Amino acid sequence: MTGNEPRAELPSDEGAVILPAVRLERRWITRADAHGVVVHGRTLRALQASARQALALRLGTSTAPPVRVRPQSAELDALAEARLRYDTALRHAVQTLRADQSSWTDIAQACHVRIADAQAALRQGPG
Repeated sequence: MTGNEPRAELPSDEGAVILPAVRLERRWITRADAHGVVVHGRTLRALQASARQALALRLGTSTAPPVRVRPQSAELDALAEARLRYDTALRHAVQTLRADQSSWTDIAQACHVRIADAQAALRQGPG
């Protein structure tokens, strides 16, 4: 493996072990160095199941803590940034239209979203 190997994030959020995963050839692979396991799988779901089994074996228990797999790549990072920019732009558009006393129906139509999505964007807070 290269110097870009994924490493488990510990402590975990909500009690889950977060395992960053990268695509290597035709498999997903992740390392949980803190627990002494390296796992792989053809799919993210298979990787997650393998990680749970490996952690259970390593810990000597019948069950392992919850495991969450987070794929990583430059393209996924760019997608996350684009989503953040979109959410910010949507929130600003909704705020501006609401300040002009536009109806939720008009806001949803103008922003090309559902009314519930426009309302949720407004609740996300300042940005």
